[in-house]
Amino acid sequence: MIEKISIDGFIDIHIHTAPAPFNRIGDTADIARWCAEAGMGGAVIKSHFESTVSKVHHGALNVADYPNFKLVAGVALNRGVGGINPGAVEIALHQGAKMVWLPTFDSCAHINFYGGAGKYGSFKSMSLGFRGGSSPRGNYVVVENGMITAEAKEVIDIIIAYDAVLSTAHVSKEEIYAVVDYGLSKGLKRMCVTHPEAPVPNIGIDSMVELSKQGVFMEFCAVNCFPMTPTYGLDQMKEAMDAVGPDYAIISSDAGQPWMPKPPEAIRTFAQGLHEKGIPSDVIRRMGKDNPERLLGFA
Repeated sequence: MIEKISIDGFIDIHIHTAPAPFNRIGDTADIARWCAEAGMGGAVIKSHFESTVSKVHHGALNVADYPNFKLVAGVALNRGVGGINPGAVEIALHQGAKMVWLPTFDSCAHINFYGGAGKYGSFKSMSLGFRGGSSPRGNYVVVENGMITAEAKEVIDIIIAYDAVLSTAHVSKEEIYAVVDYGLSKGLKRMCVTHPEAPVPNIGIDSMVELSKQGVFMEFCAVNCFPMTPTYGLDQMKEAMDAVGPDYAIISSDAGQPWMPKPPEAIRTFAQGLHEKGIPSDVIRRMGKDNPERLLGFA
């Protein structure tokens, strides 16, 4: 029998909050409260623009009455922190951040697909429109002349030293393989391919399986099933998750946009839809709770 899926204890590893140059559904305090009240175990707050250490510090004050709820910070390596900047990574991790994303809107793969940095197709609420121009300057390249860059290597070394998580964000398949190879060679324990089903990176199921067999988690995002960004239908999501297997698949919302539901409802609806398509409830729970805990080192 199909049951109503519970998100009790789920940890959403991908939520966007205000303030930000893009419109968001709520700030970190709002979203932390919504997630905690829904019975979730935690949330990772992401920003394309800055380290989320300060956001998480202040957001956590709003859920002090939920002592078991974990609100987690991270840093994405875009222009707001100087690109692939080892110094910015260490400052964030030293202050308790747990996740490092490679470049998102400033990655070459993102720019090539969407036609510019800070653009997401025709979304009016997701376009930077900087008056000084939007061409990235600085270091946003992970692989150069077929080799992983010295800066990317140093970033990975710092992530290892802090036992943090490397998430691939919006870099290309070639760059993903390069950082995975280097990370594995150095003993990096915690790696995640960010929305492998999204237009960027769109690595394909064969690569998802190959990488997951090396111990890399695949993070499947609810946003890519919703009407504004219908990249993968639920049937395609299930096919990819079945291929990867329950040990290295994670479900998250990638929510926070004003045209998405609040993050707890986004991930609950996603989980329910996957269950309706035939994924057992115990597997849903592994992907929503157990695997995020393993990735983050909470298990």
